Amino acid sequence: RGRRLTVVDRGFRLRLPGGVMECHDWRAFVMLCAGVFVIMMDQNLMAPNLSAIAHDFGFDDTERDVRLGGHISVAFFLLGLPAALVIGVLTDVIQRKRILVWTMILGQGPCVLALFVSSYWELFAIRTLTGVAVGGALPIVYSMVGDLFPANSRSYASMIVGMAMNFGGMFGQGVAGYLGPSFGWRVPFAVVGTFGLIVAAVVQNFAVEPRRGVADGGDGGIGASAAAAAAAASAK
Repeated sequence: RGRRLTVVDRGFRLRLPGGVMECHDWRAFVMLCAGVFVIMMDQNLMAPNLSAIAHDFGFDDTERDVRLGGHISVAFFLLGLPAALVIGVLTDVIQRKRILVWTMILGQGPCVLALFVSSYWELFAIRTLTGVAVGGALPIVYSMVGDLFPANSRSYASMIVGMAMNFGGMFGQGVAGYLGPSFGWRVPFAVVGTFGLIVAAVVQNFAVEPRRGVADGGDGGIGASAAAAAAAASAK
């Protein structure tokens, strides 16, 4: 009686002060959050080391602000918009776990290649690819959240996904800020990219694709199973 957390198979039901949070498969959700954490890690990798990058390319302060802080940033986010549209359509026809993994690879692979960047346009190209991954991640994430959580729990799930995104960006920027001054601006890209590729391999091998519509009652959902388990526990 009064149990706040009920675990049923791979799902759970958690009573919160403002309502109930239900999840059909907590392991799939953890993998999803790990994926979005990784994708967002490289969003701000350049920021702590803009001056070092500019010095490496022979830019003055104006060129640094315009070409690194302006042009690359615009390309990073601008190409993420059509990527979100294309990947959003693909989520309805291709296994979403596969799309998520390839999006992670698309974002983290170019980061590793930053070790070999020797010109501004090479940096521009790899950051653009990363921007495509960042923009394309959102349709996958929220599509899978919709199948892992019933309607009354999706606001809680969205909150956790948002926290994973913010922590990912914070982690990446922290790595760049600590490692960049000591080891050069390319090393943080390689460290973050390598870690991201490892997580992508884990997601590929261990994450489970949620069945479409299951959280809306396609097979009774976790809510029905959890409610039955809670009722049985209360009767003891």
